[in-house]
Amino acid sequence: MRERDPKANLAIRFVVELERRFRALRLGIFFLRARWFKMPQAVRVAGRKVVLHYPSERGVEVDFIGCCIRNDYGLRQQLKDVETILDVGANVGFFSIAARADYPSAKIHAYEPNRRIFPFLRSNTEQLGIDTYQEAVGADEGRVSIADEGDSNQAKTIASADGGIPQIALQRAVERLGGRVDLLKLDCEGAEWGMFRSAAPWRHIRNIRMEYHLFDQHTPQDVEQALKQLGFRITRFESSTGFGLIWAVPFQC
Repeated sequence: MRERDPKANLAIRFVVELERRFRALRLGIFFLRARWFKMPQAVRVAGRKVVLHYPSERGVEVDFIGCCIRNDYGLRQQLKDVETILDVGANVGFFSIAARADYPSAKIHAYEPNRRIFPFLRSNTEQLGIDTYQEAVGADEGRVSIADEGDSNQAKTIASADGGIPQIALQRAVERLGGRVDLLKLDCEGAEWGMFRSAAPWRHIRNIRMEYHLFDQHTPQDVEQALKQLGFRITRFESSTGFGLIWAVPFQC
């Protein structure tokens, strides 16, 4: 295989770094390198100053850089006519904030079941016209509890008839957005596997940007096969130990 020209690699890295700094500046913050980054107290989004609220956790900084600066979910990349956005596993709301900056008129719904974290999500998004729901999203209606023993971005829902948190079906979340989701961001620490079992709601989703999780002996190939059976082709696939990132669109796109 022919290796890429080192000059081309340098040019690509330059463009990537330039884009990251542009995204940071648009939010009213300065970004040079992740190792020098300090979490901002506020950002500017859609002409508003948004004071950020978040717990004291290492994962907060990681998620902010990933969602708002590194743009792991590819906002404005290979996306057209985005009017409805569904954020499942919103945590404190960094993806929803970034989405509002890129799509100022889109209808955005953000779901976060963790009672410890939901107040941060609500505070961070209430000025931006983002609807927030303290509910889990899964395959079916029901109740869940939360396993929240470390950083909140790794908390997991556990199905439980006695759970104190309501769960709605993915189908219901789609219906709340008017029956069509132009962009689904999914990061729900394994709950995606239950959602894969029901094909109906996925027929109304135009773009998937998700972090997948390999619990219960699942493999990256299992994720790829599940999405294929639901009618999606993968346009980006990054795998790490125990999790990874996928972008996908329906086969007809």
